[in-house]
Amino acid sequence: MGAGLALRFDDLRVWEKRKNIWYLEENRPIFTSYDAFYFARLARDWQEGRYRAGKRDPYRFVPDNYLTDNITYPFPVPLMSFSAAKLSDWFGVPLEKLALYYTPITAVLFVIPLFLYLESLGYTAAGLLGGLCGVTALIYVIRTSIARFDTDSLNLFFPFAIAWALAMYFRGRRPLLWATIASILLLIFFFWYPVSHLMFVMVCTFIAVLLFEKKGRLEKKDIVALIILLVPNMWYLWKSPLSMFNYLKNLLVNIVSPAQEGFFGDFPNIMQSISELQQSKSINQVAALTLHNRILFIIGLLGMSSFFVRERKYLFFLLPYFLIGLLVFRSGNRFAMYLAPFIGMGLGFLIHFLIEKSSRILNLKVADSLKNLAILLITVILGVLIFWAQKNSRAYVALPKVNAFVARDMKKLGEITPPEAWIWTWWDYGYAFSYFSRRGVFIDGGSQTSPKTYYVALSFASSSPEEAYHIIAYLAREGLTGIKKRLKEDKLSAKELTENIKQGKFYQSLNHPVYWVFTQDLPLKYGWIGYFGTWNFGSRKGHFGFVYDLNPCRRASKTGLLFCKNSVLDLKKGTVRLGSRWFNLSKILVISGKDKVLQKTSFDSRGLILEVVNSRYGQTFYLADERSFRSNFNQMYILKNYDPKFFELVLDDFPFMVVYKVKWTP
Repeated sequence: MGAGLALRFDDLRVWEKRKNIWYLEENRPIFTSYDAFYFARLARDWQEGRYRAGKRDPYRFVPDNYLTDNITYPFPVPLMSFSAAKLSDWFGVPLEKLALYYTPITAVLFVIPLFLYLESLGYTAAGLLGGLCGVTALIYVIRTSIARFDTDSLNLFFPFAIAWALAMYFRGRRPLLWATIASILLLIFFFWYPVSHLMFVMVCTFIAVLLFEKKGRLEKKDIVALIILLVPNMWYLWKSPLSMFNYLKNLLVNIVSPAQEGFFGDFPNIMQSISELQQSKSINQVAALTLHNRILFIIGLLGMSSFFVRERKYLFFLLPYFLIGLLVFRSGNRFAMYLAPFIGMGLGFLIHFLIEKSSRILNLKVADSLKNLAILLITVILGVLIFWAQKNSRAYVALPKVNAFVARDMKKLGEITPPEAWIWTWWDYGYAFSYFSRRGVFIDGGSQTSPKTYYVALSFASSSPEEAYHIIAYLAREGLTGIKKRLKEDKLSAKELTENIKQGKFYQSLNHPVYWVFTQDLPLKYGWIGYFGTWNFGSRKGHFGFVYDLNPCRRASKTGLLFCKNSVLDLKKGTVRLGSRWFNLSKILVISGKDKVLQKTSFDSRGLILEVVNSRYGQTFYLADERSFRSNFNQMYILKNYDPKFFELVLDDFPFMVVYKVKWTP
């Protein structure tokens, strides 16, 4: 636990030096995950008395939250949000300050049930090294860092605690007490992380072991234990089988988002942009995420397999989560955090096994105390080696997802817009806008897989302000609900619907205030935004966008070279080196204010366009290809070139945020 806390709180030294860009205010550090803004917003809504479980959530997936009844505040309120709201009130500290410590402290708690579980079986080394490897694994350090405020912080604690309680039903003196503890933990786990199939698997595992142990002949206490487990949790367990089937299908068969099913099959699959979900991983890659030593990783994996074989009766309750951990080889990085403790457990088991085996082979009559001493000594040595091997974990420093300049602009946006305003922007910052600006968003990190995301991308990638206006006006009135209706009832194809929307055939003027927001992070993400926004329904492909943020840059006055991030530009010859490749420049534009070109240098060859923008923060430099240069994104965000018939510039804090009001009647 100490090792885990040290790795996480070591980041505070760096954060203290960067308070001006990583803190919104003196005691309000900015969250280090996108989802943290969502859970914090729910906590804030609870504090302010706005939270209504099962009732409409006014900040998510507009306008569909008003057109349907299924976009609501979660029921029950997430335990993390509720507990944080209460702790924030009790200690009198902001939610952000609380989150700085909340996640790291809760993240290391899983070592307690894990150690007690394995210690009860006589495997002290496995319990110690399993906890150490788990808390120091790079992926777990990343996902439970300071200010992370995410449910992953207890997503190891509950499985190990429940497994321990279920195992003790067969080993403990008071089996019904352990069944009660397991039932309570299952219920709390669902309040913490409402993914019912995880709890369903644990219950099914218990039933399987119970039937095997009793050979199908259950005693009275067994029936009572099943009642204790099932009755309090049945209200969510009944829907688990279908949920688990769909989950496994999406993970193992194909990466399919809801946007790819039924009527939405022709729209691009937004999940393509989440690259970690599409790549199978090698042993080296998984080792880097868990125990950053390939040899120890392989030994630990083999040791854990042997451990399961030897103690299959009492370790069977851990098997589902070991299998979940193995999914990292096929799917997302986050599954590695489930695998990491098992690698350490496997190493600890081998220590125990080898000490026992060697004493038998050598026919040594050694006291148990000396055996235990030898096991602990080797465990300490191996533990030091494990901690030393986790060099990436020691070097990792958590970074805020939004810098202070953008966060202040988000907060300002909530002050300069009416309370009922909606925000049109890319999905990554959706939760952050809801938290800081207290305004509704069209898409966010929990609703980015629908065709609405495609239409947001289309408005960015289009070179026509009028098309963008028609798209925004249509989505603001009809949302996903209208898209479904047009596809189903009007029998339109996705291509026909899109063309009609772009041309304004379904046009009605806006009936709600909408603000189009561009933020500093979007040039980095414009590759995929451009890809989705230029989607061809025939070829089922798009063109990756290219608006490259070169900053920071410095000039060499004598040579005429411009040295930037990962690039060198020769402004005299009109060439640019990106990484190891050279490209031509077609022209250089020096811009100040709204489309005010101060200087233009053209070269004969076709190539990339260098945009030099003068702002109150100094000069900033961007590269764009011809297609992306003409896009609404480049024109409205970087050049401030917009059509006043459709849009009105209301906030220009370039490069951090640029905001346009979408006019009600063009």
